Amino acid sequence: MRFLPYKNVFKDLLKQTNVITMYPIVTMLITYDSTRALTVTKKDDRFYYIKMYDLEQYDMTFEECIGGGKDSYIKFKEVE
Repeated sequence: MRFLPYKNVFKDLLKQTNVITMYPIVTMLITYDSTRALTVTKKDDRFYYIKMYDLEQYDMTFEECIGGGKDSYIKFKEVE
C-alpha cells in the first residue's frame, strides 16, 4: 500500500527479450558495460560451449567448445 503512489517509478526498469538456444544454459552473465552477455551451455557431459552475444545487435560474437573427446567428462560452470 505505501508504494502505491510510486508505482510509475518502478515500471519498465528492465528490457527483456526471449532467446531460444540450441542447448540448455548453465550460467549467464552480463558484462559491466551491459553490451555483451556470456553464456555457458551444456550439450551433454562431454561438450560445453562458451558463447558471447552482443546485446545491442543480437549477434553471437564468440563461440568456444570445451571438451569434446570421448574421454572428456568435464564440468564447466562459470567464466571469469
